[in-house]
Amino acid sequence: MAPLSAQNSSTPDPVEVFKSSKKSTGNSDSRSLRLSVTVDTPEFLQIEEGKEIKKGQVIVDNKTERSRLEVQRKDIALQLDNLSKKQIPKPFEPKSTPPLLPVPPAQFLEEESNIAASQLKLQQAESILDKRTPILLSDNPEKRASMERAEAALRGATEKVREQEELLKSMQDLRLEAPVIRHEEAKLNAMKSETEQLQSALQREQALMAAAGTQQQQELQNLQIAVQVARSELQIAIARLETARNNRKLVEYKASMEAVQRAEEENRTKQVHSQQKLQYEENLRNKEYQLGQLRSQLAAVDEKLAQIPILRSPRDGYIRRIKPWVGNNGKYTTTITISASNNNNQSFTSNGTNTSTLSTTGTKKH
Repeated sequence: MAPLSAQNSSTPDPVEVFKSSKKSTGNSDSRSLRLSVTVDTPEFLQIEEGKEIKKGQVIVDNKTERSRLEVQRKDIALQLDNLSKKQIPKPFEPKSTPPLLPVPPAQFLEEESNIAASQLKLQQAESILDKRTPILLSDNPEKRASMERAEAALRGATEKVREQEELLKSMQDLRLEAPVIRHEEAKLNAMKSETEQLQSALQREQALMAAAGTQQQQELQNLQIAVQVARSELQIAIARLETARNNRKLVEYKASMEAVQRAEEENRTKQVHSQQKLQYEENLRNKEYQLGQLRSQLAAVDEKLAQIPILRSPRDGYIRRIKPWVGNNGKYTTTITISASNNNNQSFTSNGTNTSTLSTTGTKKH
């Protein structure tokens, strides 16, 4: 802010501030000017006797208070400028969340087809087992017939051997001729040999019968194992279907949870944005309020500066004389003489003197 002066249209006219009055005769530019000045303190005087003075140069001013107010004004103006330039960022507009893709429809075709295949396999295995079990639990008819024929032949041969032995014994008891007895003994030996062959044949048939039974038992066990395997595969297929359904439920649960979380996140984002927007508006209001406060403070300082009285020289010349200060009711008055030239022997007459009386009503600022 420029110092208050008569040339500044925004400041009071010094003539009005100091209530001056003039009386002049002749050419006032070549004559002396006498100013009567009243101030709050002699420290306001800014000139010295014998010094040259220019038109507009300050004669009376409260420099201390003016400097203090100008420093204060500069500080307020700096704060005002910084606050005016301070940018308050607008809250970031949240982007819309892309919609969730729907969960694809549940499909268990593979698991269900595996279950159907396993069920068919189990039915076939059980059907074969049911049909073959009675057969496999009974003896082989051919083997049984062969063994029975071998047993019958062995019994017949054994009976003949017994009858031949009884006949031979009777013949020996009767003491028949030796050739007859030898013939019958040879016949007995032949029968015994045939009986041994029949015994071996029976043993073979029995072995074959046992082997056939073992084979049938093995086949029965294999059929039973096939049924168990088919049943186990069916249980596994059913378990896989149940697992697939549970996994599907888990996927649907996760999708629902994600939807809930996304909704909650969107709500939180909206709440945060709303709070940021309210804070942004509050910051704008605070900024405007602070700007208003600083402008008011600046206006108050300008008003105080405008109220500081200042007296400037109305002409060029020299300070011819400053009379001693006279105090009255807290005010101090002196008379200042400004001459056109620095001539100490110049005389003042009623016809050759330009006089003015000025007084200041300003109050000393601390």
